[in-house]
Amino acid sequence: MKTPLSLLALLLAIVSPGASVALHAADQPQADSEDSELGDAMSAMNSAFKKLRKQVADPTQNEASLALVAKLRKGCVESTQHVPIKVGRLPAAEQAAAKLAYQDQMKKLIATVDELAATLKAGKNDVAADLLKELHDQEEAGHKEFRAKKK
Repeated sequence: MKTPLSLLALLLAIVSPGASVALHAADQPQADSEDSELGDAMSAMNSAFKKLRKQVADPTQNEASLALVAKLRKGCVESTQHVPIKVGRLPAAEQAAAKLAYQDQMKKLIATVDELAATLKAGKNDVAADLLKELHDQEEAGHKEFRAKKK
């Protein structure tokens, strides 16, 4: 009796070392829902930020800019409800302090976003542009402290 070639190929793939690593990785749980939800919130913030950066100096775009600021704020608020992967990987004794530090950082970011909204409503686009730079600096500092390094 002859074994079909595809069955033999499947058997070889299962037995080969590379395939066993792939099969083992498939058995590992994916990132939990909070991690992906945090990533989604951060992604939405990034998208709004990039669009806002292009138009914040233009007073004729203030209405659209305020809508983007609202999306940015929504992403900030959603992000505070999650824990970054890096914090979750810390020893249990360090996690509480790191979670508080993350929450504080996000509260500062929300305060700056609120200030940006008020500045745009007042028509002070030059100040709004400066606040956007401040937001970017806060983003970089937060990512440096709380973002897990990519493997």
